[in-house]
Amino acid sequence: MTSTLDVGAEFSAAQTGAAERLVLERLEGAQLAFLGGSLAVGLGTATSDVDLYVVGSRLRGEASFEQDGVEVHVNAMSGGEVRKLIELGSDYRATGADRSQLTIPLESLSGLVRLLTGRQLLITPAWARDLSRLDARVVRRILISRNANVFSACAEDVFGALSSGDVYTAVAASGLALEAACEAILAAAGDVYVGPKFLFRRLDRTPVTQPWCRPLWRLLNTAFGAAAEPLPEAAETVVRQRLLAGNLLLATAAIEGWDQPLAALPPIPSEYRHGPRRSPYFAPVRFADGWALIGPGDGYEVSEETVRLWQELTGRGLPADAHPDPAVAVSELHRVGAVESDLPVPDAAGERFVRPSPRFSCRPRQDWEH
Repeated sequence: MTSTLDVGAEFSAAQTGAAERLVLERLEGAQLAFLGGSLAVGLGTATSDVDLYVVGSRLRGEASFEQDGVEVHVNAMSGGEVRKLIELGSDYRATGADRSQLTIPLESLSGLVRLLTGRQLLITPAWARDLSRLDARVVRRILISRNANVFSACAEDVFGALSSGDVYTAVAASGLALEAACEAILAAAGDVYVGPKFLFRRLDRTPVTQPWCRPLWRLLNTAFGAAAEPLPEAAETVVRQRLLAGNLLLATAAIEGWDQPLAALPPIPSEYRHGPRRSPYFAPVRFADGWALIGPGDGYEVSEETVRLWQELTGRGLPADAHPDPAVAVSELHRVGAVESDLPVPDAAGERFVRPSPRFSCRPRQDWEH
């Protein structure tokens, strides 16, 4: 099959014009109208729909119209629905104990992203004021932390599956974890979208993530070569590589891509040596009320400085100037399992930098003391 549509196409002038005329001539009462979907973010294919979202018209539900030879798929949205999405994306308020902003249904998350990335065709002054509250930085933060939560849950499943000898589940869960980390780093780089099918197109087209695209593809798709099934030893190696790549991406997203889109990614580590190195089974999650390192057994309250130190641990010694007291922090991280080492790690008493915190666990408990 051949097509004249380029990979990564956006709306053509004919499609945009047809949608505009449809709104003005046939959708009486429209107050807000925008084009959304894959074409709105430059991911269109030869079969991509022209998706038009409209608020305030007499239309209800969904309908298709032919306008000037272009089929336009129209989705009616209520004003209340759109205002809820605006409220969701106006302020990052997810806390360790209340993660409801990160666990909204996928349909709502997709709607939020469409609203942010859509191409406006019509907007009244009142809707312009409402939409001015929608903050792209907040949406990026939601996607970063939502995917970090997904990663931590999958990493726990990997740990449990390997402990039980369930190789297939460990491999599958590690793939899901790495895909979640890829989504987080894309959001940190400013590529905001919801849906797995375009993941590698987005990694390849985004300058910041492009150097990681091929290695990530190999980790996810060719890690076992032509093997008929993953052997336990090979599976453990692969899942560790996937999780280590993933939690490095998560730390980078939460630290460097939080306030503004990422400018660069760290190099991909070629090896992890025998000294202190971060555990593949832990994930950093940034909440409005602090930082968490969440592992398969529990979650711990840490600082940004401690996450920066943990991120850089690859067994090559302690990074210079990464932390006010790196030896003590590494000892505490090692004690809770967030750091591994084949060499002795001095034990430092106390909980100066890594503190047990029920609200920061993988599933926050409500019986913690304020």
